[in-house]
Amino acid sequence: MSAHSSSALTAIANCLAHAINITGLPAATIDSGPIAASLFVDLLPRLPSQAELIHQPFAGKEDDGSQNRIVFCIPPNQTTLSVDAEQACSLMCEALQIGTPRLTHWLYAAVALYHAGPRGKALMLIPQTSLSRSAWRMGQQGFIDNKLVEAIITLPESITMTVDDPQQPLQHRLNTVVYDTLAILSRPESRTSPDQIAFVLPNEITRFTNGNQKTHSSEMFVPYETIIENGYLLTPFRYREERPSFHNSVRLRNVATIVRGISKARLREIRQLTASSLDGLEPTPDGERPVAYLTSKDFVHGYDYCHLAHTGAYPSPSYFASRDLEANGIASFTENCVLLSRTGVPFKACRLGRESFSYQAGAFLIADNLYRIQPTPDLDADYLLAFLASTPGQQALSRIANSATTMQQISPNDLRDMLIPLPLIEQQNEIAAQYRKQLDRIADLERQQASLVIERDRWFQAGE
Repeated sequence: MSAHSSSALTAIANCLAHAINITGLPAATIDSGPIAASLFVDLLPRLPSQAELIHQPFAGKEDDGSQNRIVFCIPPNQTTLSVDAEQACSLMCEALQIGTPRLTHWLYAAVALYHAGPRGKALMLIPQTSLSRSAWRMGQQGFIDNKLVEAIITLPESITMTVDDPQQPLQHRLNTVVYDTLAILSRPESRTSPDQIAFVLPNEITRFTNGNQKTHSSEMFVPYETIIENGYLLTPFRYREERPSFHNSVRLRNVATIVRGISKARLREIRQLTASSLDGLEPTPDGERPVAYLTSKDFVHGYDYCHLAHTGAYPSPSYFASRDLEANGIASFTENCVLLSRTGVPFKACRLGRESFSYQAGAFLIADNLYRIQPTPDLDADYLLAFLASTPGQQALSRIANSATTMQQISPNDLRDMLIPLPLIEQQNEIAAQYRKQLDRIADLERQQASLVIERDRWFQAGE
């Protein structure tokens, strides 16, 4: 366990004590084997009463759930269930009227809530990555559809543990688990606000646990309808983190179409054309212009390559023969567009057209780590590029991204739902024109820098 998690332990203990006090129910804990024993040692003395340890949480198929209690659960990252345990878990989920979750964290949430009983509560540590869009199909949708989530509390510090899970193969037994969120689960008929979820920030935990619901900030509570509209996301920043207030904001889907690039696997067997500074680009077999292919590494963030072509600024794509792509059923495109990287940070953006390349291309493709954004006539492409390259734009992208992997990623639906400021088209055009002037200045400075580098190198050339 992290040595810096004392404030997190205090927050968890306060939430548990509050649940015990307001319900008058006994406490119980679910420890999946010995993996969280060290945390319980530090946590249990802070509770107002001794907690029962549920040794075999998956052996409860004969329990009708009538023993109401407060159940605290720390699930592992992954688990392997026996056939009997799977059957028992299926019965528990059936009693909750939800499908059996495929994500381990939500599987344990179902078990904990079942053991809590109809009037009890389950408090579960969970990483925010398991609250993201990539996780909802694997567990949390059923909890939301049946209004089983009472609160999502962001801990003031993460709790990190290196655990030994004896259920896993030897090479996977040691595992680092990071928890940064406490989820409170209960049946809707047992609480006073069954149609809302409280999203509690670290500086609000004391107020949340000390007062009654009337003293809670109304900003804490989000209707279930809003959660569903946001794609079942339960990540707290989606609803509570400070957001910029854009004038006349619209969702990007209303002013642009968004398409993700092509999987690299589809191009794996297709030969790339060779290119060199001496011989240029290899001729295509059919004599037609080649098709350029870009990944997020092949362009400079913020560049409008349609505008900067006259300065000699080009991206660095690979090239394919159009005939080879067509033979594999891969369609390229020719329309000018804005590209945006799916991962960050930063989330790289540029503007591109088929005339934007040093070797004239007939069309182009993008990798699956990029989105192609095609603005409608209501949205100036360079205005959009300027926004995506700006600090407010990058902050907006970070807010819709999730961290289900080591890097932040943006899903297509979240990008389509992102709010952008949309002034009148005349104002957009003016901002776009100013942005192109900035790009011209940047290109000029880069030419000056290149000239100075050449001059510096000449100082040390032999014979000069």
